[in-house]
Amino acid sequence: MVTMTLVEPPEGHKRTPRAALANLRTRLEIAHEGLIPGMTCHQAKGREWDRVGGRLEAADAAALRRGLDPTEESHRALYVALTRARHLSLAV
Repeated sequence: MVTMTLVEPPEGHKRTPRAALANLRTRLEIAHEGLIPGMTCHQAKGREWDRVGGRLEAADAAALRRGLDPTEESHRALYVALTRARHLSLAV
């Protein structure tokens, strides 16, 4: 059994929004083998990964079955999201 207690950081180490963002930036800049980025298709535009997982709504799945219409903004976004994978795209 473990007892958990609240530890108050020293005054110089308290988190502020800027400090928290700087800490996050530092952690993301360090290469982590198991790090899985989560981002929107707009953030992913132009980038590629070996495997990509995307959450499909019922309307997205239906559009894929019918064929994507390049005049529809949601279809273009779906296309961008699903073409970021070099080898494998998965619906999650």
